[in-house]
Amino acid sequence: MFRNLLATLNNEVSGDAAKSLVAHISQWHRIQASPMYREAAEWLHTTLQSWGLDSQIERFPAREGALAWSEPMFQEWWCDEATLDLLEPAAANSRRRLADYRAVPLSLMPRSSAAAGEYEVIVIDGGDRPEHYDGLNVRGKLLLTRLMPMAVHHLAIERFGAAGLIFDGMRSVPEVSPPGDLQDDIQYASWWWWGGETRAFGFALSPRVGADLRRMIARQSAPLRVRARVRSHFADGTIETVSAFIPGATDAQVLITGHLCHPAPMANDNASGAAAVMEAARALHTLIASGALPTPRRGIRFLWMPEMTGTYAYLAAHEAELPRIVAGLNLDMVGEDQDQTGSSWLLIRGSDALPSFAEPLLEALREGYFGQAHSFSGQGDFPLFRHAVVPFSNGSDHYILGDPSVGIPSPMLIQWPDRFYHTTADTLEKVSPQSLARSSALAATYAYFVANAGPPEVAWLAREMTYRFEIRLARKLQSASTAALGGAAAEGPAWERRVAFRLDRQLAALESLKRLDPDFDPQPWRTESTTIADAAWARARDLLDDWRVKDVPTLTESDARRVPVRRYRGPISLRPHMRRLPPEQRDAARAMLRRHADFTDLPADVALYWADGARTLAEILDLTELETQVRDPEGMLAYFELLARLELIELR
Repeated sequence: MFRNLLATLNNEVSGDAAKSLVAHISQWHRIQASPMYREAAEWLHTTLQSWGLDSQIERFPAREGALAWSEPMFQEWWCDEATLDLLEPAAANSRRRLADYRAVPLSLMPRSSAAAGEYEVIVIDGGDRPEHYDGLNVRGKLLLTRLMPMAVHHLAIERFGAAGLIFDGMRSVPEVSPPGDLQDDIQYASWWWWGGETRAFGFALSPRVGADLRRMIARQSAPLRVRARVRSHFADGTIETVSAFIPGATDAQVLITGHLCHPAPMANDNASGAAAVMEAARALHTLIASGALPTPRRGIRFLWMPEMTGTYAYLAAHEAELPRIVAGLNLDMVGEDQDQTGSSWLLIRGSDALPSFAEPLLEALREGYFGQAHSFSGQGDFPLFRHAVVPFSNGSDHYILGDPSVGIPSPMLIQWPDRFYHTTADTLEKVSPQSLARSSALAATYAYFVANAGPPEVAWLAREMTYRFEIRLARKLQSASTAALGGAAAEGPAWERRVAFRLDRQLAALESLKRLDPDFDPQPWRTESTTIADAAWARARDLLDDWRVKDVPTLTESDARRVPVRRYRGPISLRPHMRRLPPEQRDAARAMLRRHADFTDLPADVALYWADGARTLAEILDLTELETQVRDPEGMLAYFELLARLELIELR
């Protein structure tokens, strides 16, 4: 059904050419809403046109007060030069340069305000709690901290008057970069200003240089002083998105995305995703223009944008097109050399709140790469790369597209974890041409298959979806049965409810095939899926029927009946909106978010997805638990009440 298409695209794409594109993109310091990002976007636009693609560059307001749905925009920022010099203890001949923006752009926190002067440096343990400042006078000084700047901004800068920060932290991912790794590299740390904040400047140092400064401060009695110079600018401007379009026979579309932003030199994040989308677009255009592939039924749109912000801006400006986009795919960090980065090639599924044919289709296409190598006897084959399919997670543009209020089912391809993620060590030599070629060809195959799917493809896909539903459900039930036989304590919802939930989502996913063939009759496959679920539960019921949590936390009767009604499409970024609260309420909201940290990341986004204007909080609580295995009625209620206080939803 798809193997000839995959083979054709494998022959057309070039991983080496895609890596050359990564080299071009990664040379720019691609800060969102900046002249540097704009240069990269204009180069991309010109390159697409040189290949013969129909490309457009669109510009959206970058200024305080502008909104794309609920997402606030911000001003453009750029920097001419920035340096940080150590003045004490005095060196024999000259001061010691700690940071130079021209040499290492990431050594200056993006969106730093202008500065010129000498400052005392004070070490702070933490910085995100008021008690961390007990006994410290930080006004007008620089704080040396390992916490991200926006985590300490409201206290360090706004409440206690620090002039700025020096950040020497390093993210730890135990599987690939344990604590103490990458001592000579710099972690990406950034300011974000949406309006009304006290702006500040900041520098980022490697952990080794930071540790050296900390020892100096601990040893000497006199204050340690530095000289900072930052020539930076803010202005109302624009952010750019670039799109390319291959027309189809109808006005329906498939959407392939890869964000273009991120600081230099970041190559895998996400120059690799942007380059892979470019190579997929070039390959499809070449094959369709030459007649090697026929014009598809639906158009294929490729989109490059600033992560999150640009996606909100583009979609908000093209709302009329949303119903015509039948599916999407997001490419983020797809070029990793797995031997160096420690990553696996992941397929991130969409949320259960928007079930679709997209994920099982992408799984099936991806398995076309599994026969790369053969066993010693030649009797079996297997891939030569690490890979997995994992549940929905947020953190990239697919989570905007796949919000049911937007309605574009969009799995994501990503390599994770990555030892060099968001550091100056994310450089071109960590990029694999083979990974790029695989991702480009898979994205192109997915795009064309969906764009050209008709009744034969839909019939095959219904069969494929039913097969994968059976396997996935059987594996989950057998794993739970093994745990029950081993004496493990039950966690989460009762398994009978889980089976019913999985079946309900399968039936809804089968209905999504009508987006590809309006005449498709899902009823036979709905009946078969129901039979599969009943049989699977019958096999496991003797072990799992009583293996459940008897008492679960719930909402009060009155709160359970409340109905959240969304006022905006798309997920909600809380931090900029919390600026509107009085300081005491803002502090209380931050404390609530910390107290319910297990809920207020992914489960909060999922809960908002399930809020369709008809479901009650009780229903949303159950559905969120069924999808994420997190049940926190107090946290969920506080989250929705906060959204209502911020006028982002109504709570009826």
